[in-house]
Amino acid sequence: MFSSNHTFQPNSVLGTHTFTETLQLNATLQSIDEIANRDVEMQGPLAEQLTVIVLDTNILLEFLDIVQTFVSEVEQQQLPVLLIIPGAVIYELDGQKNRNGLSWFARRASTWLLKKVKERRSVKGQALDETCKASGNWKKKEPGMEFGTERTNDSLILDCCQYFFRVRQRRAFLCSKDKILAVEAESVGIPTIFPNRGSFCSRDIAQAVFGHEASKFIFSGYYPIYRSDSMELVQERGATIERDDDGMDIDDDSTMSHVLHPSHALDLLHLQVIDYFSELLLELVTRVAGGEADKFGTPEVMSRHAPSYMRKHLMFWTASDSWQFLNMKKRCPNSKPGVDVFLTKPYEGRGARRGQDWSRRDWEVALGTLSTVGELWEEGSIIRESVPAVEFHVRRVFAMPMRPTGL
Repeated sequence: MFSSNHTFQPNSVLGTHTFTETLQLNATLQSIDEIANRDVEMQGPLAEQLTVIVLDTNILLEFLDIVQTFVSEVEQQQLPVLLIIPGAVIYELDGQKNRNGLSWFARRASTWLLKKVKERRSVKGQALDETCKASGNWKKKEPGMEFGTERTNDSLILDCCQYFFRVRQRRAFLCSKDKILAVEAESVGIPTIFPNRGSFCSRDIAQAVFGHEASKFIFSGYYPIYRSDSMELVQERGATIERDDDGMDIDDDSTMSHVLHPSHALDLLHLQVIDYFSELLLELVTRVAGGEADKFGTPEVMSRHAPSYMRKHLMFWTASDSWQFLNMKKRCPNSKPGVDVFLTKPYEGRGARRGQDWSRRDWEVALGTLSTVGELWEEGSIIRESVPAVEFHVRRVFAMPMRPTGL
């Protein structure tokens, strides 16, 4: 498991066992922490048939795309599953946000988690009192505990699992690639979901949770994703069809629409960039627009003379819509390629293309323009801070010997 750079220190002045952060949490992660503690409804009684999956930091950093797919498919089928993000994991993500290589994945995970926690559907942060500790506060030091160490963070994650398993008496799973933590969880009766490094997918999580009942539902099989340690993988294998131990097709499901997943590293990274920065631009629009945002898509702005994006609810806006709105508020820099085109999924708009079809210079220009836009607004700081995180991976991929084309 990844250890956090942020530790908790005893508040010796107050003479208590309460711990405070040595550094302020990243604003996004701070919001998740605050929502988890003030959302009384999400802390209320849990449905009797509910299954809880507690996520470790390493899963969010390495397999966020798979978690996103699983959550989407759970919500589409209205299945009783709730993903819990332990408080210790929030702090560990914060510790990775400025580390080369991991920063990109930590920032993606943080942004997605905040979005899902706000939705209050199937993802929830651990509240302070959701603990088995005698103190009733997971942040308070227990006698003999050395806070801020990696093993202590493991203990806090395990404590979160045990709370939902023992106190709330719900089926609880730990999803982690930490072998030691997995053994500890299994030893206290909590089953674990341990990812197969090469082919972990939404269906694997479903099979662990639902067993043979999983065949009644629709979950995606393996597809390549861009990961920090998977450069060789995405270059050597495409979305091929594999078979599990029962002889079932992993990637082929006649009940689902067939999607041709890319396998080229630049294509995979580009899709992550599109999703992440589109979300950040939309957040910026919400802050810049203020109360005006509530009118988008309502009869008040349905005039044929109103810009097309204003006639849509924000939830339907694309990166291009956000870009047009921001450009109307402040003149955004022109670039070639334009940010709105670069952040359009391949073949879904004029000029849009795959990640591998953009030159290195194109990538640099588009990301540089995004950074400049982040400087135009005080509220856009997260955009500006996120650009170097992805630039690290752009340089890394372009420095690799790659096949000229992908799927």
